[in-house]
Amino acid sequence: MSGGFAYDRPMATGVSTVDLEAADAGVLLDRALGELGFVELVGHGIDLTVATRFRTMCDRFFALDATAKADYVVSAPLANRGWRSPGSESLAYSLGVDAPPDVFESFNMGSADRGTSEFHGVTPWPTDRIEGFEAAASAMIAEFERVSALLDRVVGEIVGVDLGPISQHGPDMMAAIEYRSGHATSFDEGQLRMGAHSDYTTFTLLMADPVPGLQIVGAEGSWTEVQPDDGALLMNVGDLLAMLTNDRYPSTLHRVVPPGPDVPGDRRSVAYFHYPNLDVTIAPIVLDPAHEPDSVYDPIVVADHLRSKLAAPKTRERSTGTNTLAGREAT
Repeated sequence: MSGGFAYDRPMATGVSTVDLEAADAGVLLDRALGELGFVELVGHGIDLTVATRFRTMCDRFFALDATAKADYVVSAPLANRGWRSPGSESLAYSLGVDAPPDVFESFNMGSADRGTSEFHGVTPWPTDRIEGFEAAASAMIAEFERVSALLDRVVGEIVGVDLGPISQHGPDMMAAIEYRSGHATSFDEGQLRMGAHSDYTTFTLLMADPVPGLQIVGAEGSWTEVQPDDGALLMNVGDLLAMLTNDRYPSTLHRVVPPGPDVPGDRRSVAYFHYPNLDVTIAPIVLDPAHEPDSVYDPIVVADHLRSKLAAPKTRERSTGTNTLAGREAT
């Protein structure tokens, strides 16, 4: 995304880059997701003018004082909408782990076209203070929806499940996420900007400033840094795709750590969380019976999985939902 920091650091070892416009994109994507559940995407076609305009609107929103931003809080713990203040979540609880509050803020939003439910919620657009915010956000959501539909098609062809029709009304959510040096002058022991977690999605798409901070558990089981190229997308497998593919595509444990002394203190990202429809039952598919174990997971309805995960970081009650990270925790 243009307007980010110019901070030259390499991508993490093992994170592949796939050009979605390449003739063999499906083969390369299958290989990359199978190796790590995490990939950098180029050739995605997202209009960077749209992305820059939306990011500008987000900068204006996050520059408001806390009293003004509090007008856009949605308190229902399952409704993934509205402003989340620094310290209001602790994502490690989604894995059943106690941890200090995370030090980030976000504004979560979604398209009304996907319907309403306890998970969709209604976005409290801040258009009374920032003219054009909803229009800019809607244009950005449309870009992510297009890429998600493409990936549904590519991944669906590989795993033999038509993901498009079962994902048209999922509770997709876009989050503008802000990490500022002013959010915390110091960090408690074990406290992170964003706690270690897996996503609850089919997959998540991330467009972020090329600034250090994001870390994933790499192929060797240790934390390793991922810094995207400017304008590229990061894609990570979520719980539901890991379950569907019987861990052929593993979900990836990831976190955002505090900045070091020589790292810019401010970091911005926009994440798009893509889900199947709430009433879909996710049942593992054993694609290669000769080389894969029997089903690792029990079938689960999407709504039940989300209900077991979404509220935990906000209520500080440990989730007892399905953990897709067995054997892939950080060492």
